[in-house]
Amino acid sequence: MNTDTGAIFISFDAVAVSGITVEALKIAKLLSQKGLNAYLDLGYDIKIDKGMMNKPYSWEKEIYENNVTLVRLDDIQSIPNYTSNFIEYSHRVLINQKSTVSSKEEKRILCTIDEISQRLAEKIIQQWENLNIGYVIVENGTLPENIIYTKALYQAIEDYGKRHHLGMFAIWRDHDLMWNSEKTTMKYGRPPYPYAVKPVKSPHITYVTLNNNLKKNLEIWCDNEIEVNVKRNTYEFNDQINYTNIREHLSIRDDDILIVRTTRIIPQKRIDRDFHLVHGLNQRFAENNIDRKIYLVISGEPSENRDYYQVLLNLSEELAIKPAIKFIGLLQHRCLSTQKQAYTIEDLYYSCDLVSFLTSWDYDSYGNPIGEAISCQRCYITTDYEYYQEVYGQYGFISPVLNISEQQDNLPDDAFIDEVYNLLINKSLMTEIANHNYDIGKKVLTNNVIDIFDLDFSGETYA
Repeated sequence: MNTDTGAIFISFDAVAVSGITVEALKIAKLLSQKGLNAYLDLGYDIKIDKGMMNKPYSWEKEIYENNVTLVRLDDIQSIPNYTSNFIEYSHRVLINQKSTVSSKEEKRILCTIDEISQRLAEKIIQQWENLNIGYVIVENGTLPENIIYTKALYQAIEDYGKRHHLGMFAIWRDHDLMWNSEKTTMKYGRPPYPYAVKPVKSPHITYVTLNNNLKKNLEIWCDNEIEVNVKRNTYEFNDQINYTNIREHLSIRDDDILIVRTTRIIPQKRIDRDFHLVHGLNQRFAENNIDRKIYLVISGEPSENRDYYQVLLNLSEELAIKPAIKFIGLLQHRCLSTQKQAYTIEDLYYSCDLVSFLTSWDYDSYGNPIGEAISCQRCYITTDYEYYQEVYGQYGFISPVLNISEQQDNLPDDAFIDEVYNLLINKSLMTEIANHNYDIGKKVLTNNVIDIFDLDFSGETYA
């Protein structure tokens, strides 16, 4: 393979750092080790509800330097009608159907989408030519955030693959799909999602989901015309890495209990549950005359949803736990960390007693913090969210689990708080559970999506 061959990751997430981009980076680093140049489009011009459309990269470049090169389509705003207003309007009419229009207007919208997607496809192909792209990885492209861009990508993959006589050179990996994401708000409308773009059978694309339920439903939705692979997220199980204890930096004593929540600060993550848990645990420690305090440290970006951040601050006041709550901003993973950042998420895990993932029922299709806790040999707590049993529970991982459902997505009850309390006061049991989970994790959380690519570089140039 040509040493200048590139691999491009295209995210529909429009978030600088998320579970999706972290997983993309893990794969990008492996591809870089194979001699490929890795590129990442964060999707700022794709998913428009983050308000990042047409805003240039700035601090994001520092996060990814020395790992991948951040890219985006040049001069995308020159495409007629490719604006946040039109994308939002077409979404309201065609996807969540919150706006009703005449059949004539609907036809006009669909024609405009076809015209824009053709122009976009041409720009995408030109970018790939300029970067000598040999591999394409699309992250969350089926979820109908922007059906214009989805259509354009399918067209670009087919045209580029045909032009260069390529075989399978694209992975289309769906982390979330319509039937498991934002169901309560009906953001993506109702089945059968008539205007969402269905995956197409292609000699150039391998389709991937994170679990079997998503695979099954995606194949059914596509009338079983495509085959979907299941590839789990991967984690690093390495006993030789040295981490930094940051308790002193956080003003937390060694004897106190540190619970960690690494998450986006948005309502769907249900951080309010952790606040009620901390309140209940501190009460139990005080009632039993145990001189230990419970602290909750949250690593996430408050500016993503300022209103929810303020709700949490108000809740900490209401529960009288404000001193026990520490928002420390966005820490990066070790694979993303820069010289300017003193600590990493892994340092935070190393310093903690417990990792929390008390997420809502229908938002997460995987749950990266659980896998990260397991690989860092730390106990975790979780809700029984929709995909927990398939992703983790079925393999024998041990943890306190807060039982929830679509109808009962409630706060921690006394039984759950008692279970967590009894775990925290039994250090030997925590060590035993952490080691048990670690041993299982090494066996079941290490498969890799890039195995799909044939990376035998002794053959022809792919681009």
